[in-house]
Amino acid sequence: MGKVVCIYHGNCTDGTTAAAVLLKKYPDCILYPMEHGYKEDIFGEILKNVDKDTTVYIVDFSLKEEDLKRLLSKAKEVINIDHHISAKDYLKKIEKEYSNFKFVFDNNKSGASLSWEYIFGGEPPWIIKYVEDQDLWKWEYGENTKYVNLYLLPITNQPEKVVKLFDEPVEEIINKGKIIASFTDYLINRYIERAKETPVKIGQYTVKAFNTNYFQSEIGNILATKHNQAVLLFNIQGLDVKMSFRSNTGHKPDALELATILGGGGHRNAAGALVPLHKFIKMIQFEEEK
Repeated sequence: MGKVVCIYHGNCTDGTTAAAVLLKKYPDCILYPMEHGYKEDIFGEILKNVDKDTTVYIVDFSLKEEDLKRLLSKAKEVINIDHHISAKDYLKKIEKEYSNFKFVFDNNKSGASLSWEYIFGGEPPWIIKYVEDQDLWKWEYGENTKYVNLYLLPITNQPEKVVKLFDEPVEEIINKGKIIASFTDYLINRYIERAKETPVKIGQYTVKAFNTNYFQSEIGNILATKHNQAVLLFNIQGLDVKMSFRSNTGHKPDALELATILGGGGHRNAAGALVPLHKFIKMIQFEEEK
């Protein structure tokens, strides 16, 4: 095989672990973390490294439709391995239109486990099972899932470190994760106690929004349950606002519907989007001055 490029979901444990799977198979592959709402200059840099001898893997992520077509026009082959329901329909459509595009999808697996299944087959390493358990919010391994994922948090976007853990025993990682958890539990509970909502207008909906950059899944799920509706977790990044939505089964609108309105995507109860700061400010529902 010629050159291999891997685009993966950045700032995401599942995406980083999926990239580690690629790194195990192709140690010389060129890795690019990307997030929804990425800028043209970021994608442009990737295109510069792609030619007719390049195989591109996109794992736990999907590009904008027009960018995927640009990539397909330059690459030898593009293999998109994803589990986000928001991308399913248009990627299936493109698979029918382009002979050099393959789409691998399963909404019941995480990006990392789906990547392992496609590339290696057989039983995945223990670390992938724990990553999937949290990413799909199953928690079949109980608190151990939390401990493992907390240990992985500081090495997000460092698949070269994650791949070294594939053959390591789980017990040591769990014990180290327990130490981290004792502090993060305190931070999460403290945030919940002090959380103040910012009402934000999204389409026809007014959504309770909360400003936090860390532990958005944990905080979001607690607040969605507490308020019995979908909530938004946001943080300002330069002149953009990163938005993560969380909801529970039965909530209307759900997280995916809200993210889709803003051009984002993800899962039904966990989704995200990126909007310009000036647009976000206009979305805030300020109380009228009395």
